[in-house]
Amino acid sequence: MIVDINVQNFQQALIDASMTKTVVIFFHAEAVPECLTMQPILERLIGEHHAQLDLARVDVADPQLQSLASQLGLRALPALVAFKDGQPVDVLEGPQDEAAISEFLAPYQPNEADLLLEQAKQLMGTDAQAAYALFQQTRSHEDSARVRLYLAETALSLNKLEETKQLLATITMVDQDSQYQHILARLELAEEAADSPALRELEQRLANEPESLALKEELAVQLFQAGRQEEALQLLLSVLQTDLAFGEARKHFLDMLTSLDADPIASTYRRKLYSLLY
Repeated sequence: MIVDINVQNFQQALIDASMTKTVVIFFHAEAVPECLTMQPILERLIGEHHAQLDLARVDVADPQLQSLASQLGLRALPALVAFKDGQPVDVLEGPQDEAAISEFLAPYQPNEADLLLEQAKQLMGTDAQAAYALFQQTRSHEDSARVRLYLAETALSLNKLEETKQLLATITMVDQDSQYQHILARLELAEEAADSPALRELEQRLANEPESLALKEELAVQLFQAGRQEEALQLLLSVLQTDLAFGEARKHFLDMLTSLDADPIASTYRRKLYSLLY
């Protein structure tokens, strides 16, 4: 929003607005030519519908507003004051070019990681696979604990138990907050559910017949459904390395890769399959 500040709207457009967004106050005067140069740059950079910033123009020629500039200790025009939570947080005085103005505004605008993170969070409840891909993309910009926790939560929703465990292992004690504890508790329950008697029986049968391709294929499918994707792919790969045309091993392998989609594991095992085929 862009607004001209006056005595009537001062509380609402400046103080109240700064509680939810950063308000950039532009102190200007018609008698100062540099103000006329800076104003259109500010209006273009912030605009009427900026999600994080409002532009509040203050004409210091207005006697009722001159005290505001004095209270802030301004010594030169034009001047920019970043106002947040009812308090000034930064000041930039004197004529500035677009690069300097952009640099001044940068701390109060979300970076690429913040934007991607918010998009991904909005998708978590409706499209976990799309959210997972966006969290992966976010991590390429910012590999922080907050991003890894959201990625772990989404991986768990997709039954990627191994990846969830690996991600949680990277979270240091200082970042093991309530979200971490919640994911850990869900992971433990999922792992208990995945360790079924049928799965243990298959593992025992394969231990007794380690060369059986049929048991390896069957166990791989069960492991994948239990969230142990990498174990499943590795097992199926061993089948294909022995016999590329065995049963439905190749179909199962490709189906698993398709379901993993943006998971880095998929890329790794896709390359391994191509090396067998070509």
